[in-house]
Amino acid sequence: MKDADLRRIVAEVTREVAAQADRGGKPAAANGARRGGRAVVTTTGKNQRGIVAKIAQAIADAGGDIVDISQTLVSDYFTMIIIVDTGALSVSFAEFKAKLERTVATAGAECLVMHEDIVNALQRV
Repeated sequence: MKDADLRRIVAEVTREVAAQADRGGKPAAANGARRGGRAVVTTTGKNQRGIVAKIAQAIADAGGDIVDISQTLVSDYFTMIIIVDTGALSVSFAEFKAKLERTVATAGAECLVMHEDIVNALQRV
């Protein structure tokens, strides 16, 4: 699958989830799971001292709460997936995402932040 195809699919799924939320409906991917309150944060890059602390602090500063975390270090490469409860964010989801992306970029890594509904919908595609 080409990058352009993947971007198109992600955009379509995002539009559908947002449209259903605007109509007050539950996205089909919800399946009774906690609603509107979680994000999936994936981080990859070269390992460096303090990277987990920096990301955790950025999440806490925005009002998020880490509910699950998994990290792996292979040689010099770091990968981490965090599930964040976003129900009490002090900023919008877009601002939360931008803040985490900036924080991770300053640590020399890359990060992808997606609302849980988007991740679940993508799994169905």
